[in-house]
Amino acid sequence: MALDEKTASAEELWDYYMGKYRNQNPIARRLTRGFFDSVEKLVRELPTDYRILEVGCGPGESTRRIVDMLQGQYFEASEFEQRLIDMHEKFGFPVPLSQESVYEMHREDDEFDCVLLLEVLEHLEGYEAALREIFRVASKTVIISVPNEPLWRCLNFARGKYWSDWGNTPGHINHWSRTSLIQLLARHGNIVSVQNPIPWTIVMVEVPSEGTHD
Repeated sequence: MALDEKTASAEELWDYYMGKYRNQNPIARRLTRGFFDSVEKLVRELPTDYRILEVGCGPGESTRRIVDMLQGQYFEASEFEQRLIDMHEKFGFPVPLSQESVYEMHREDDEFDCVLLLEVLEHLEGYEAALREIFRVASKTVIISVPNEPLWRCLNFARGKYWSDWGNTPGHINHWSRTSLIQLLARHGNIVSVQNPIPWTIVMVEVPSEGTHD
């Protein structure tokens, strides 16, 4: 039976989001490792004096891994879902954490040098509004990842998942190929690097100089 995210307890929601990281399948683990290897390649390029914010950190697995990639940079995270924040407060969290919406962040313009949005954009109905807000808060760099479509759905279909939805993962309402994601983000800044760990696309974008934000 599928989880009802609206009525799930904090513990149920936590276990649901952590499921993919606890998957013991060797192929799944290899793919996840490839994803974070690509994230690390980009994070390692950031200057050591950067202030970094991860938006939509979810159960915090990405945050914890990014902490180990840092070379002295200041790092914060935020999440909209209060139930997940409650779980972080219960178990502890490695960086400052706040509750906020990606559509209306309580941040100053250009407050962080780099903003990361990992595995979030595909879930957002108002993704254009979210991008405007992300690029408002970031002064130099934005790093965004999404599933690489249609490869993502093809792999789900091949492993017998979500057949009635043609392989679409529940909650994924937006779908981008490598090319279409680059085209989308190029409207907001200059594409610096594109990583393609199967089955994701990760793009690093240089934020336009002050006064030229989209």
